[in-house]
Amino acid sequence: MVSDLKTALKETVAYLFMALKALYFWRREPPVTTVAQLVAFVESRSKYVAQTTLYGYIKTRAGTRYVSLYEDELFARSVNIAKWEIYLTCLCDMATYATAAVARQAVARPGELAALAVHIVNSATMAEETPAERPQGFGDIREAYAAHAHATAWNQIEPEKALFENSLSALVEWAPIADELKVRDVEIVKNSMRHKWKKVREQLSGALDGESVLADWRSMNGQEPETGEG
Repeated sequence: MVSDLKTALKETVAYLFMALKALYFWRREPPVTTVAQLVAFVESRSKYVAQTTLYGYIKTRAGTRYVSLYEDELFARSVNIAKWEIYLTCLCDMATYATAAVARQAVARPGELAALAVHIVNSATMAEETPAERPQGFGDIREAYAAHAHATAWNQIEPEKALFENSLSALVEWAPIADELKVRDVEIVKNSMRHKWKKVREQLSGALDGESVLADWRSMNGQEPETGEG
């Protein structure tokens, strides 16, 4: 039991470190002109939003018992499960939003946007070690998202707040809070995440160069750039 608790606490600390790293990028606000930069943006903001909303919700509900709760092995494990499930949903929502934003700025060929969106999710998840709370890894997420991406009409998407409804629901579903309390918290908790996603949308809007990202994606795949002819 002690070993399991130490492992859970270690993973929680590691996740907090990732979120702090994401916060660094949040403040620096680098331009997004390449695929690698877009992946980094999506990953870091997804971790930041997932971490701050989950731990913020728990802290608000727990009050002075916040630290002592982590001495409970079952609770610590529940938090670690929640943090991954919420982050993965945030990642997929953010990948969809970011790709739709590229579509608004650049004219893409058939299949390019779906492939780009899949690449974002695949790159982010493949960079992670398999957590104890998700022994199956992230293959199910990649498979489900690929099906979603290839069924999406990217040029018809309005990349607004509605695209984040899945992550809002995931926060409520996975947070290790008693169901009777969640019922009263739903709108407050969702609004907290909506506010953070709003800042992310504003930030991407000011940093994204969709044409450059798409040109970089074509270069990565050995495709010729658009000439505007024909």
